[in-house]
Amino acid sequence: MKKILLIAVGAILLILVPVYLYLKFSAPENTVPAENTGNIILEKEYVFEELGISLSVPENLHVIKSPNFNATTGKLESYNFYIQNYGDNDGPPTKYFQVYGLYQPDLPETTFEELALMKDDTENYEYVKEFSAGTLDGFEVKQKGERANYSYSLLFKGRVLRITVSEGTLENKTAAEKIIKTLKVLQPVTVGKDSETTASAMGDGYNFSYPKGWVATKVINGTTVTSPNYKISEGFPILEEGAELAVFTKKAGNYTINEDLATNPITSKIPNKTDVVVAEQNAIRYEYDYEGVRAVMTEFIYGGIRYSLRYRFVDEASKNTYMGAYEEMLRTFELL
Repeated sequence: MKKILLIAVGAILLILVPVYLYLKFSAPENTVPAENTGNIILEKEYVFEELGISLSVPENLHVIKSPNFNATTGKLESYNFYIQNYGDNDGPPTKYFQVYGLYQPDLPETTFEELALMKDDTENYEYVKEFSAGTLDGFEVKQKGERANYSYSLLFKGRVLRITVSEGTLENKTAAEKIIKTLKVLQPVTVGKDSETTASAMGDGYNFSYPKGWVATKVINGTTVTSPNYKISEGFPILEEGAELAVFTKKAGNYTINEDLATNPITSKIPNKTDVVVAEQNAIRYEYDYEGVRAVMTEFIYGGIRYSLRYRFVDEASKNTYMGAYEEMLRTFELL
């Protein structure tokens, strides 16, 4: 009887040991809860288009982009962004993680030497030391006081890009620096002397500038302008390379642009719509991804006509490549 029992136990072990080893070594090693940001895995590159940078961020964190435009001129006044382990409506958990960025392009220009004067401010900072992220140089500080957070001041286009980490724990600091160190400054297309203007002979009541060498084409209810490397797939039209600027028009009745967007089952559900001004008209700017089209849209209604100014791009990583051409299109767009 004892011999039979030993044989049975041995048989069970032969079954359980391989199962245990399979579970141990096949379980995912990189599954990290949202609160535990110390060992995060960088997975997705986010482009902060109006700011002109990108950061690689774990998918388990929430990214919020908040560009702020002047209601009269449509010019970017400031850009805020948040990377955190809680959503907009959730509120911060007990142990929360947040990276908060702020850039104000209209502030007076500064130099690295002027920025280095932070080292003399022993009243507000525990320490100040040099720090770099991508091609940007600046300083890391530990703040004093009740909210003793870590903060990074980086020189960007002659002004300060400030990134703050909260709560100010070493665990959050380590996690934040993994993200900040992935910073890339993107090189957009610039439109200046070498630009062209859509011909009014196309029969539409508008003009705008676009880069020299791009191709303007009259289409049904609008105009498209494509980059030299523009390539679209056959059959179902997927943009494979390059970019497209476009203006589409249609009758809008007596709606306002907000009412028009709200009545559409697709645009009514798009978050983060921004109020801007184009051609001295109040407009709405938003981004969408629908049926193979990824685009930034800026729309307004004038004289009963809805104007849709679109920038179509390939993917998130390439979006900012031609963002400069789109921004110039919006800046120069005029109604005839």
